Amino acid sequence: MAFNLKLSTLVAALAATASCCLLAQTVPPTLQTITVTGKAAPLLDVENADVGGFGAPLAKSPQSVTVLTADLLAGTAAQSLSKVLKLDASLADNYNTSGYIESLSVRGFVLDQSGNFSRNGLPTSNYMPIALENKERIEVLKGVSGLQSGVSAPGGLVNYVTKVPMKEPFTNATFAVDGNGGSKIHLDHNSSVGSVGLRLNLVDEQVHSQFDHANGSRQLLDLALATQLGADTSVAADVEYQRKSQPSVPGLGLLDSNGDGVGDSLPGSINPRLNLNNQSWSLPFQSSSTTAQIALTHRFSADWQTRVTVNTQTTLINDRLTFPDGCSNAVSYVYPGLCANGDVDIYDYRSEGERRSLQSWDAHLDGKFSALGLSHSARFGLGGHSSRADLPPMQAYNYVGSSNIFAPVALPADPTLTVLNSNSRERALDGYVSLASRWSPDLQSFAGVRVSRISRSSELSDGSEAVAFEQTVSTPWAGLAWSASASTTLYLSWGQGAELEVVPNRPTLFANAGQVLPALQSEQTEIGLKWQANTRLLLTAAAFNIDKPYADDLPGTAAGALPTRVAGAKTARHRGLELSAAGRVFDALSLQASLMALDARYAQAVDPTLAGQRVTNVPRLKASVFADYKVGALPGLAVNALASFESAKTATADGSVELPASWQLDAGLSYPRSIAGQSVLWRVNLENVTDRIYWREAPTTSWGGIYLFPSTPRTLRVSATLSF
Repeated sequence: MAFNLKLSTLVAALAATASCCLLAQTVPPTLQTITVTGKAAPLLDVENADVGGFGAPLAKSPQSVTVLTADLLAGTAAQSLSKVLKLDASLADNYNTSGYIESLSVRGFVLDQSGNFSRNGLPTSNYMPIALENKERIEVLKGVSGLQSGVSAPGGLVNYVTKVPMKEPFTNATFAVDGNGGSKIHLDHNSSVGSVGLRLNLVDEQVHSQFDHANGSRQLLDLALATQLGADTSVAADVEYQRKSQPSVPGLGLLDSNGDGVGDSLPGSINPRLNLNNQSWSLPFQSSSTTAQIALTHRFSADWQTRVTVNTQTTLINDRLTFPDGCSNAVSYVYPGLCANGDVDIYDYRSEGERRSLQSWDAHLDGKFSALGLSHSARFGLGGHSSRADLPPMQAYNYVGSSNIFAPVALPADPTLTVLNSNSRERALDGYVSLASRWSPDLQSFAGVRVSRISRSSELSDGSEAVAFEQTVSTPWAGLAWSASASTTLYLSWGQGAELEVVPNRPTLFANAGQVLPALQSEQTEIGLKWQANTRLLLTAAAFNIDKPYADDLPGTAAGALPTRVAGAKTARHRGLELSAAGRVFDALSLQASLMALDARYAQAVDPTLAGQRVTNVPRLKASVFADYKVGALPGLAVNALASFESAKTATADGSVELPASWQLDAGLSYPRSIAGQSVLWRVNLENVTDRIYWREAPTTSWGGIYLFPSTPRTLRVSATLSF
């Protein structure tokens, strides 16, 4: 293996850092032995999640929620959001590639990067690389989340919960290397300064991708503080900074085998290391992001408390890419797709100095009371956010020649700034209320509504084509849960969501490029069953129906006129069944397993031939099983495996091209040892054990491009965590 960082340098840096941290602790130098009698890792049987908003235990709430904890992420050596998605069958990739911003879909719906993500319960932008090292867990509410987040896509809501100061001091230092030559050092330090708890996470990583010439680097600093201001008042704060620089890897495309100008077949062979962003002048995608959050909690009485939280986030991006798109080396120009022989047009794309900012806040009051002979739990809240995207006045998007996916060609650069950018502003003010009422020991109702006042505007960077609108939307939600027995809960829920879309900033493709569109409302009905099979194992089943309106393109009326994208011209209906099991089967075996059967189709569209067609990049069936087994014959040794399966999924709107069904097996083990009196936890993980190479996903972008992304080849990862 090749290393960009010398191991001796890493050891010296870690030793110095750990020594400083240990000296800063205010605890005695000799720690007492602590016997842990609670749950042992991996903690797959999580009992509660903040993302639902009602405070009810997962086993009793009328919602579908998945919680992926830090120990589960560590056990699978998850390095990216794309790897995390394998742990639940309802989650899937959406244009996830090395070096770029990751996104996902839930229940077949692509999540909005600015509307479907939160950080410790506050709206956050996902338009940046996400660090996992400082996350305690990732919570996913599946389905419509209008009550919880207001304007958002109907697939679900992702809540990143960051690590907080703990009671007992510790320092964990992790060294990790992988088979591509990458290396990482991660320091997780917990201590206190007087009455203030402190949690510090530091990461320095040399990223070595599976793809050719796509190496980069990443640094993370996260500091969390917490203290009591009084017997009933506490305050917590968190500051996170992350910097990443790495060439992004574009997707490939379908080949136009019949010469009609549209890609219609998968390439015959897959090179999982091919990177077309590999010219001598190619520049890395760069981002730096800063997030700061502070929360004040005050308890008025045993039944009533309030929480006020404020968040600010700023992201700076240099988006540069040697971008393959279409093919002009044919009688008929090919789009989307590539020429039959693998030729592809290459563009020099550069948009440097993009600045995105987000401020969000929330204040809510939680309480319990009795009325009309019933006991109730209520939440009354106000919140809001303001975001803006300030892009450079011009971007480069210039054709520089043709390359080939089987024999790449060196081409000249053309960084000339030729295309106007589009800037946007958004403000939202939300008021919401939710109520959980107990009608009997076995019957409980849940209801709530959020009213959002939205203001959005956009304009080209020269001030032209300015569009602005204001809109008020209401997103109600209601659920009913009946405990058929002490361990079994049946539930029924209904809710609405509201979504916004923005026309892609492609002036050559759309008459109204870059414009924001009015909000539309989706609707969901869900019925489910939850069974607490034992105190540590929860089994769930849920059937759902979601209807979502989309924007669609109306053809121009004049010859050669560009289409106009309008809101609500297309509707999709997703109907599915989810099964899951999470927790401890018996003392030695932990399990996280899920299965989703999904029928996702377009109910109507401007193009009548699209009605009834399956939604692209969505499998009919997906399954995921993670198991962790503690080997009794060798105390401390644990082995695990993650198996995933996806049925075939369509790559084209007419369903004529499908990605074949695929499966993958990952494996790992962990073993704690004591070296020189220090506890060391060794982990070995092997991703894609059988080295199966297949097309992992084929997303269709908002501007109509279809791209292919391959699986990750067999990759070995080894780490050692020292505990001080």
